[in-house]
Amino acid sequence: MVSAMRWSVPVWLCVGVVVAASFAVGPSAGARERKPGGTKSTAVAASAVEAVKRPVASSAKPKAPAAAPASAEPDAAKLKAILQNAPGKPTAVGYVVDLDSGKTIMNLNGGRVVYPASVSKMFTTAALARATKPTERLRTTVYARYPGTNNSPMSIVGSGDPSLTSKQLIALAGKVARTGTKSVKWLYIDTTIFDGKLPRGYNEKQSDSAYRAPIGGLQVDSGTVFVSITPGAMGQPPRVALRPEGGRFITVNKAKTVKGRFDKLQVSISGKGRRTVVTVTGTLGIKRRRVAVRRRVHDASFVAGSVFAAALRRAGVDVRVVKFAKLRADMKPIASHVSPPMVAMATRCNQTSHNGFAETFFKLLGARKIGRPGSSAKGEQATKQVLADFGINWTKVRLGNGSGLYHANKVTAKDVVKLLKGMDRLGKKGAQWRRSLAIAGVAGTLKRRLRGPATRRRVYAKTGTLDDVTALAGYAFTAKRRYAFATFFNDVKAPARIYRRVHDRFLETLLDPSGQLTRKARAASATRKPKKKRKSATKRASRRGRSKRGKKR
Repeated sequence: MVSAMRWSVPVWLCVGVVVAASFAVGPSAGARERKPGGTKSTAVAASAVEAVKRPVASSAKPKAPAAAPASAEPDAAKLKAILQNAPGKPTAVGYVVDLDSGKTIMNLNGGRVVYPASVSKMFTTAALARATKPTERLRTTVYARYPGTNNSPMSIVGSGDPSLTSKQLIALAGKVARTGTKSVKWLYIDTTIFDGKLPRGYNEKQSDSAYRAPIGGLQVDSGTVFVSITPGAMGQPPRVALRPEGGRFITVNKAKTVKGRFDKLQVSISGKGRRTVVTVTGTLGIKRRRVAVRRRVHDASFVAGSVFAAALRRAGVDVRVVKFAKLRADMKPIASHVSPPMVAMATRCNQTSHNGFAETFFKLLGARKIGRPGSSAKGEQATKQVLADFGINWTKVRLGNGSGLYHANKVTAKDVVKLLKGMDRLGKKGAQWRRSLAIAGVAGTLKRRLRGPATRRRVYAKTGTLDDVTALAGYAFTAKRRYAFATFFNDVKAPARIYRRVHDRFLETLLDPSGQLTRKARAASATRKPKKKRKSATKRASRRGRSKRGKKR
């Protein structure tokens, strides 16, 4: 009996210690706030809190990244060497600052003026974030002098909404038809919010690509036309279909259907007055199913106005005369379409590097801050006003346009970092803007880059690429450090993918100076068995068809 009691006392003491320890650990772990690059216990606690806040259906939430080791300090000489030893010895510029201490981590020609490519979009969207509310939406509105009556003058007023699609414009026409209007004597298209000119620098190259689309006060499908080409009869021209419907396009089909399954087609764009001429030349193999391309239109506002007029006619509203003119003061609103929130459109602009969205925001800033009509020159002036307290040296920074296309813009790495530091000081609004950037290994133009454990989900940045430029600038985080960085290569001679690897290696070295995480990841990858490639659905269906035919035989 005595021996049993002697044995039981330590057990109860041990149990008490364990229970007390569990209560001590639990609340402290759950109370810690998760910061970018948090520890493993912090990440687990934060994920548990998120599980309570979010519905059970969101089970596809990615796991939090492991914390990068913060013991080793970044080696400035090593970081400089990575940039300086890039293939072809291009002009290399880089600048890194610790956001919390303000200390300069690395400076390689930080004050040198360079071409930024699409890193320019950060200036545009940062100014937009400061000048507008994140929940604000752009509204495209239809007005009528005598609502619900026939032969009343009508006007559609463009807000510059870059997200407006042809389907949404057709739906807006349907709303007008449901008001009871059967005929419109005069349909006015008001696009006076913008100047209707190409952004500055866009004429450097005469490309018909969609990324060089014009900007309009009323624009649809981002100022582009979708061209679908299918084979015709042997020796005859192929069939050409254009979208959006009703854009009053002129089609010139000089192509020919030939034997085989290959194509040698060229699709070019020109203008005839305000109308867009689509010219198709070359050959298309009769066994080829379809060739589809997207090209810029000649006049974005004219196409959008024509599409709306055609949609009204298809909805049963007889439109007699279409004219581009300003809204009359005696008209009343009868229908409208609203865009996604500003923060959502800015995210699309930054993460997909959409030139049309950036140029629209640039002119919109000019129209609101300086006055209508918005233009590239007013956009630059407005951006400087909005970002005036960031300490940017505007004598070295030139914003010819809002997207960074071609060589209209110039910056320094130091001034880009000043922009990043200024936005970081804005609290919630700055954090929203940071999340609009591409995220390493997760979203946007960085989705397939920087996927290692040291960088995935730890880099928020804007990429930039031209024929002779590559760039990467943004934020980078470890468990205990927060950096703002900007790196540029100008006068590049090799393909852009080679310099992207250099940018990526620079960030891997910044966030993992010892290389510990990178080595572990490579070792794990080397021992992992390669996954078998899954056959495509088409091949599987074809194989099933063959097996069925074999059974029938």
